[in-house]
Amino acid sequence: MNPKGLRAAVVAVVLVWAAAAGATPGGVAHVTLASGLAQSRSRTCGTCHNPEFSLWIRHPHSHFLIDPDRDPRLVKARWGRRVEGWPEHVEGRFERDQVALAYGIIQIQVYFRRDPDGYRLLPAQWNLARRRWEPLPASLEAVLRKGLTWEDGCAGCHTTGYDPTTRTFPEANAGCSACHGDGEAHAGSGGREPILRPTALTPLTRAALCGACHSRGRSLDGKHPYPVGFRPGDRLESRFELIRPDPERTTSHFWRGGAERLPFMEYQGFVESRHAGVGLSCTTCHLPHGSEYPHSLRRRSEEICSGCHEEPELALVPAHERHPEDEAGCIDCHMAVTNPDRGAYRVRTHTLRVWVAEDPGGGRVYSACTSVCHTDRDGTWARKRMEAWRVR
Repeated sequence: MNPKGLRAAVVAVVLVWAAAAGATPGGVAHVTLASGLAQSRSRTCGTCHNPEFSLWIRHPHSHFLIDPDRDPRLVKARWGRRVEGWPEHVEGRFERDQVALAYGIIQIQVYFRRDPDGYRLLPAQWNLARRRWEPLPASLEAVLRKGLTWEDGCAGCHTTGYDPTTRTFPEANAGCSACHGDGEAHAGSGGREPILRPTALTPLTRAALCGACHSRGRSLDGKHPYPVGFRPGDRLESRFELIRPDPERTTSHFWRGGAERLPFMEYQGFVESRHAGVGLSCTTCHLPHGSEYPHSLRRRSEEICSGCHEEPELALVPAHERHPEDEAGCIDCHMAVTNPDRGAYRVRTHTLRVWVAEDPGGGRVYSACTSVCHTDRDGTWARKRMEAWRVR
């Protein structure tokens, strides 16, 4: 491209970026929810970074928020007399015309109405796979119980750059700036001004980019369940009080030993793992822009594991002799499902440990072995088998 053409392209990018922000070049402004859903800022990045943008735009991170007026076909729940299975004990049945905002495109959808003080969560969720209404999980029930609006209880992770003081944000969903920081100077200079590259961060600081939303806790002022003021490159703990496991007992968030019990706690499981201690990060296994494999994995899970854990090492473990590859893979034991109640979200531990733990309420023993595979057994049997294998 000749210099004149290059200058024209740079000016075009600056103007598009400014329009996305609702400001003149160099200005600072935020957009409304409706215009933020257009992914306009990230589309600007796609002008030059098309391969990454093409992956991201197909990834759930780019479009998990739904404007029912603009995209009514994406609202998947069914209403009316023919719909069976409204959850028992759930009061406040609502109708389609009350839905002003929806969230979720993979496993469940939840719905919000518009009140004068913000978007308010409605009291049931739609299971997309089973096509039925279900009660809200405990974490969302807590949002209802505490009277939090979407802005105060959810927006920090469902938008990019959310400011709870002004209740504004430059872009809905998890856009490019969520991991790369503000790119206005980078775009305005035609790429000459640097932008944050996650690969330049330390492994745990890089993992914090994911952990800002894939963790549970509260802001330092105690008002929000997301890290207020977190920016790419920050230590997550400098902006967020993480809920930690109790090594001696099972809690509402963790099984005894540290395995996560609730969705969106992958960061908390991972930082408890030996893998975090030796310098691995989320991007060791996952591609942040998306991939052809489930969960944005770089390759098949067994191929990722065997890239570090070679066959001679694996053969030394007695449990591996009892589980042929065509019966169980690495993640079936080391990232086993940890919510035996089989909710809409199947939680897999990121501690990478084979876990066994007691349920403090029901007195049962749960385990990695029995949560999905050996369902005719109990955790006590699993514990004895694992102890026998360890002494061999």
